[in-house]
Amino acid sequence: MSIATLYHLADQLFTQAPWDTLEETDLIRIVHPVTGESGYISIMGAIGQHYCLTLYIGDEALRRYNLMQSDDPADPGIPETDQIGLILETRQLQAAFGPRSELRKDELAEIKKLGRKYRGENWPMFRSFKPGCVPGPLDAEGVLWLSTAIEQFLAVFPTLVPGCTFRLTDGEFEMLTRQRDKGEWHSIWAEHDGRCHEWATPAPSEIMIEKVKRHTRLVDIDCHFQLLPAPIGRPESAVYPYLAITAEPKSGYILGMEMLSVEKQSYESLIASVPDVFLRQWEKAGIRPASIRVSTITSYSMLEIAAADLNTPMRRATHLAAIDQLMRELPF
Repeated sequence: MSIATLYHLADQLFTQAPWDTLEETDLIRIVHPVTGESGYISIMGAIGQHYCLTLYIGDEALRRYNLMQSDDPADPGIPETDQIGLILETRQLQAAFGPRSELRKDELAEIKKLGRKYRGENWPMFRSFKPGCVPGPLDAEGVLWLSTAIEQFLAVFPTLVPGCTFRLTDGEFEMLTRQRDKGEWHSIWAEHDGRCHEWATPAPSEIMIEKVKRHTRLVDIDCHFQLLPAPIGRPESAVYPYLAITAEPKSGYILGMEMLSVEKQSYESLIASVPDVFLRQWEKAGIRPASIRVSTITSYSMLEIAAADLNTPMRRATHLAAIDQLMRELPF
């Protein structure tokens, strides 16, 4: 399908205004007709903000979505920093609508080229989310995948009411699913994967563990790792920086700080490298952690195995004064 077709489908979607009927949790599964990968359609905008069709791509994206939905907004168990990472690192395609001011220059040029007219809050915006990257334009595969998702959603939308995309059969939840068989699209009920995302716990280098173990200077430290929602790089290929920070809480001294990104490595490689980034900071400072405090689930999971290998106790704290101060002073 072409970009012109995607705009046509997006206009139909806005006209149908499914956010007036459905909740964000009324998911519909769609099976990619070529790859067989699952996508999960969610409609946002029920509260009158951010009108959007989101296609979460793959089972891991669904588990991240499940985790976000399981958190109680009135009493959140997931720190805000972790929530931001969960959202921005989730593979997804979006067809959103808003004012002209929210569009990129290339989008405005494309709309002008296609001769399409918009006014008010109905300007279509298409975004591709990839881990570590700033949401950007769709490639050809993204255009096809999102077009297919909108087309199939519009095919079933007239039959939908809130809560009707799930059913309980023999004690198992099933999800409304669209898939193509012998050239024709059909609706079926398929088992729903209700599992939640599990935080990554990468293993450290044994060599680095041994180097840090040799140090006799024991120091209580605070550590922090997070994605910063502050784009760096060219607009067409911008990425998000990640920070790994070690601080000595008594003095407030920053023992180490390093910025990472997916600019020259994959997201998987970046995550795998995080424990060794911290170990190098400790090695350079000539210390062995006597204890480690962290404030986020992400930071805890990144250092869980390293702390166990060093026999170092680790716990979460609500605030880390030295690191909180540093984060406030960063020019992002």
